[in-house]
Amino acid sequence: MAVEEYVSRIEEACGTAKTKDYVVILKHEKREEALKKALDKSRIIAEIRGVAVKASFKDREFTLFMNGRLMFKSLKDREELNTILKELLE
Repeated sequence: MAVEEYVSRIEEACGTAKTKDYVVILKHEKREEALKKALDKSRIIAEIRGVAVKASFKDREFTLFMNGRLMFKSLKDREELNTILKELLE
C-alpha cells in the first residue's frame, strides 16, 4: 500500500536551521492499521499507555500518538521523511 493511503497530511514544524521536524496526520479510517504497522517495525523506547509511544526505526526516533499523529524530529528533508514512512507503512 502507498503512503497516501494512510496519510491525511504532513505538517512541517519548527526545527533547527539544518534539520526539520514533521507531524504526520494519519487518515482516521486507517489510523489503527498504520499505527500497528509502524509499531511492529520499530523498537519501543518509552510508552505512556494509551496516549503515546516513543520509538526508534533505523536509528531515527519518533513519537506515535494514539490519536493518529506521528512526530519526527531532526530530519534532513521531506524526502527522508517519505522514505521512512514508505518503509514503516509498507
